[in-house]
Amino acid sequence: MPWQSTPYVLVLFLAATTSFVWACYGSLVVRREGRRWYLGSFVVLCLAAAVWAGVYAVSLAATAFEVKLVTYKLLHLGGALVPPAWLCFAVAYTGRERWLTWRRALAVAAIPLAFLCALPTNPWSLVLIDARLAVASSLVVLDTTLGPLYHLFLAYSYTAVAAGALLITRHVTGTGTSRRREGALLVGGALVPLALNAFELVGLSPFGTVGVNLTPVSIALSTVCFGLAIFRYRVLDVVPVAWDVVLSQMSDGVVVLDADERVVELNSMAEAILGTRADALGRDASAVLPQYERFATESPVLVTLEEPDAEGRERIVQFTRSSLTRGGETYGWVVLLQDVSAIERERRDAERRNVRLDEFATVVAHDLRNPLALIAGYADLAEETGDPRYFETIRTTAARSNAFLEELLTLSRQGETVTDPQPVRLADVVETASAAVPGASLHVDVETDAVVLADENRLRQVLDNLLRNARDHNDAATVVRVGDLPDGFYVEDDGRGIPVASRENVFDSGFSTRDGGSGFGLSIVRDVATAHGWSVRITTGTAGGARFEFTGVERVDDAA
Repeated sequence: MPWQSTPYVLVLFLAATTSFVWACYGSLVVRREGRRWYLGSFVVLCLAAAVWAGVYAVSLAATAFEVKLVTYKLLHLGGALVPPAWLCFAVAYTGRERWLTWRRALAVAAIPLAFLCALPTNPWSLVLIDARLAVASSLVVLDTTLGPLYHLFLAYSYTAVAAGALLITRHVTGTGTSRRREGALLVGGALVPLALNAFELVGLSPFGTVGVNLTPVSIALSTVCFGLAIFRYRVLDVVPVAWDVVLSQMSDGVVVLDADERVVELNSMAEAILGTRADALGRDASAVLPQYERFATESPVLVTLEEPDAEGRERIVQFTRSSLTRGGETYGWVVLLQDVSAIERERRDAERRNVRLDEFATVVAHDLRNPLALIAGYADLAEETGDPRYFETIRTTAARSNAFLEELLTLSRQGETVTDPQPVRLADVVETASAAVPGASLHVDVETDAVVLADENRLRQVLDNLLRNARDHNDAATVVRVGDLPDGFYVEDDGRGIPVASRENVFDSGFSTRDGGSGFGLSIVRDVATAHGWSVRITTGTAGGARFEFTGVERVDDAA
């Protein structure tokens, strides 16, 4: 079979070899670093360019019509895939890789695939109307008359390549990158095919050759530029893939807004806080970010979300908004979402502890002054007279002061109060608490078999305080009953009760209806109940005494 010799054949083979080498290297990187759209589309682009240039070299070297026609059709296996691969690479490079799915990629390649399907049989002359040999600048070339589908493919190809080049150029120039070499390689690789085709269209080919299509060579040059930028300078590891490598792995949420304050992107952590991507993308920030109107004047902003966390606790998120500016103009916003629930709970606990410590210091300074003065006075009297009655008064006063301090320390140190609720038989706890409260004047009746979820030590503390109150606030023998409520239990006595006017205050720290009382026993009762998630209220008992009703109590049989 006769062949013709031309330097352009060597140029095309060199271009094909170069693109193939880049494709092989890119494939190795894909195997090492995993599949990514920008790497996958780069490999496809290189392979397509290699097939296009290599088969076109064979077609240009051949002189027989049959060989030229067959190779002409085969070279389009590469040429048809260049535009969609080019566009996908540009989209992935410019940070829009998340937009790419297999379905969208197939949609982008729909026209090239239709073209390739029609090319072998050429039905109704859709691809080629005519093909014949011709001589151009002493070279035998294949002269073709293109059909409508081919013209549609060409229009698509120019549009795809131009769009990809525009995306890359705008991205490199718009980010103001200081990497001049990388930027020059990327922009150069994007513009070379466009520049060559522009010269060809106006008849100003820089090589002065008619009949030879050097587009595959320009595509090969683009793959060289892109390859150097990707694998030598690692531009794509830093700029376009930053979202996948950094933002998607952040423990904090990130939301990106455009200049009109619409949501254009959010990472998985932000999605977990705000809702699904489909519900957020494209919507106004005020419709997606809670209390967004505060962002204009406050930063950061603490927001308590409506939905609690998995453990039923409130979720507190800190929103911090920062503007994206270029040339003094704001073109977008970034909102950082940090879950500060644990930190905020700890801060509030610290505040509560500080309040308790302040109460402790205040009460100690005020309420212990008198007992200490009393002890000192009676000690002097005992020393002067030797009367043992004074020693008994000293012991009684010291014991009362010690009990007062124990209650006060418990109140100031209890913090969260409840640690690990477990199934507890209420009657057993009542029995233990009553045994620890001495006094023949107190009788306890238990009328419940309930098993409740509670911190047993703290529940015993509640019952201990209520039993001591019943004993200390009544002069005669007192009966205390513990029984069931529909959603809790009650503790009541048959004593003189608590005046209605005092019921709103008895839970306040330091308030007491009895002379010498510390005023902290019922405060402890309230705090322990609140820490369990219960409610406690005071009413009149069935025998006229004080009745404490605890509601919101979870029973084990109810939970089952």
